[in-house]
Amino acid sequence: MRAADAVIIGGGVTGCSLAFHLAGAGLGRVLVLERRFVGAGGTGRSVGIIRQLYPTPETTLMVLRSLDVFERFDDAVGGEAGFHRCGVLIGVSAAMRPTLEKTLALQRGLGVRAEILDPADLHRLEPRIDPAGLGAVLHEPGSGYGDPPAVNAGYAEAARRRGAVIEQGVEVVSLRTSSGKITGVVTAAGDEISCPVVVNAAGLWSPAVARLADIELPIVIGRHPVFVVERDPGFGPDHMVYMDLAGGSYLRPETGGLTLTGSLIDDETQHPMDPELLGAEPSFDEASVALERTSRAVPRMAEARYARGWAGAFDITPDWMPILDETGLEGFFVAAGMSGHGFKLAPAVGEIMAALISGAPPPVDPAPFRLSRFAGRAISGTFVSSYLG
Repeated sequence: MRAADAVIIGGGVTGCSLAFHLAGAGLGRVLVLERRFVGAGGTGRSVGIIRQLYPTPETTLMVLRSLDVFERFDDAVGGEAGFHRCGVLIGVSAAMRPTLEKTLALQRGLGVRAEILDPADLHRLEPRIDPAGLGAVLHEPGSGYGDPPAVNAGYAEAARRRGAVIEQGVEVVSLRTSSGKITGVVTAAGDEISCPVVVNAAGLWSPAVARLADIELPIVIGRHPVFVVERDPGFGPDHMVYMDLAGGSYLRPETGGLTLTGSLIDDETQHPMDPELLGAEPSFDEASVALERTSRAVPRMAEARYARGWAGAFDITPDWMPILDETGLEGFFVAAGMSGHGFKLAPAVGEIMAALISGAPPPVDPAPFRLSRFAGRAISGTFVSSYLG
C-alpha cells in the first residue's frame, strides 16, 4: 500500500487546476488518477467559449478571476491557453432585456466591462447577424475563446512542476472508509492508496464515482452535440463569438475558415447520454436542424459547408451551477456538476477547492455551491438562467 495527502479522481481541466493549486498550497503528496489520459473527458470536447455574463456576484467573481488567468496564462501557470480576445456578443429577446440590464448593473459593480446595444446598432460590430427577434445585444469586448486541451495540459505540467503526480490509465473502482471518513481508494489494478482526502473531479463520470461512497449526486449527463462548418470564401474575416439566447444557437470562430456551432435551447437534460459515447458522430439530420437555427441567426452561414461534428456532454445540476463542497463523508469532496461552465471557470474552481481542502480563506464565497442546497427542496434552472438568473 502507498499513501498520498490527497487523491484527485479525474484528469480534466478541473482536476488538474485543483492539483496545481493544492500543490501550491503546500500539500505534500497530491496524486491525480485519470482512467484514460489527461483531457480525455468533457474538457477535450469543450468548445472553449469564455464569456463573462453570469447572474450572481460569486459566479461573476469566478469568471473574472479565471479570465485574468487566461489572459496571462504563461506567467500564471505556464504554457499556452490559446486565448483569443475576439469579443463576445450575446443576443436576448425583448422579454429578457430587463433582466439583462439588472444583471449587467450588478456585474459592472464587480469590474465587468460590457455594454448593451440596441439591435439596430449591431451593424457596426457584426453586420452579418440578423437582428430580427432580438431585444438587446450584450457586447463583451474582453471575452473570446480558448483552447481547452492546451489549458488542461498546461495545468497538468504546472502541477507536476510543483510536485504533484498524475497517473494516466488508472481507474478508481472502490473507496475505503472508516467511521464516516474517507481513508483511501482502490484502483482497477488492485492498487490501494491510503489518503485522508479524495476529490471527485470526474466530470461526466462524477455520479458513478460518488456512488462508490453510496452518495447520489443530483447530476444529469446531458448530450450537447457540436458541429464544425467551413465558411464560404465570401463570408469575410473571422467573426466574433455570438450566443443567441433568443434564437437558441451559438457560433465560435476557429482557424482555417471554420466555425464551431450548436444549439442553446435548454434541452440537454431531455437527452441523457452515456458518457462512454462522448465524441460520437451526430447524425446528419441532427446537424441539419442545428445548422438551420444557426443560419437564422447569421443568414450567411446558410452558405457554409458542414465538415464534421461530435457529441459533447454537460454534467448538469438542477440549477445549472457546480457543486464545490465536502460531502457528508468526511474528507470526500466534490468538484463536479459544471453544467457547461467547467472550462471557463476552471482556474477559479481550482483555487476555491484548494482553499476548502487546505482550510485557507477561499477567494470567492463557496456557499452557493454547497451540495446541501439541493436537499429537501425543489430547485430548477436552465442553461439560459445560468446567464441571466
